[in-house]
Amino acid sequence: MKSNQDSIWISLSDLMTALMMIFMFIAINYMIQFVEYQFIEKNIYNKYEDILEKEIESGLIQLGPNGEVSFTDMRQSNELFTVNKSEPTEFFKERLSEFLPQYWKIISDSNYIDYIEEIRIEGHADSKPFTGSTKEESYLRNLKLSQERARNILKFMRTLPFYLDADSSEKNQMDFKFAAIGFSSSRVINKAGEYVYDSSTFDKNIDDDLSRRVVFRLRTSNPELVEKIYTEKSK
Repeated sequence: MKSNQDSIWISLSDLMTALMMIFMFIAINYMIQFVEYQFIEKNIYNKYEDILEKEIESGLIQLGPNGEVSFTDMRQSNELFTVNKSEPTEFFKERLSEFLPQYWKIISDSNYIDYIEEIRIEGHADSKPFTGSTKEESYLRNLKLSQERARNILKFMRTLPFYLDADSSEKNQMDFKFAAIGFSSSRVINKAGEYVYDSSTFDKNIDDDLSRRVVFRLRTSNPELVEKIYTEKSK
């Protein structure tokens, strides 16, 4: 009887050891992916800095740490959209005509494209209510407006020579990855460029000028999830 019990215990031990090895390999794979995606994001960021240097220095474009490119509408002479209109201004179309071919060249690079899950064109609105509208009505009107603005930028991109001249396989790949999304006033930011909702500096003061913006954002797999798994395993 004792011999049988020992045999069962050894089998269970072997099973547990095998399971631990499997989980260890899964964890290592996640860690490798996390490092790999961080490396890709850093490379793309460096490319932005090199190719978009003029636009960054002029203040037209701001770069975020995760491959985020923002155009901010300061409501000055060079605005991106006319108030309450969804069509880009001629000024913004000219800037987009200069920016988008360079942006496409970076993201379509064979070293990066397979790591990119989604390319978002995001429309963001300020927190100012529409005259005579409730807060809810203003939010929904801005939601529609920001969505139409993002969609019109994507539509404009598809009329430019670099897109029209791309081969069908490249177009299909990019059509799959590009998305136009409107966020209304749900992601307003402060002067530090942080989302007011979860500002790490506790600055909850909304900067409406900075909040009116168009963002080109890359999503690479899910490095946040990998980081969370790695953190949990390190506790």
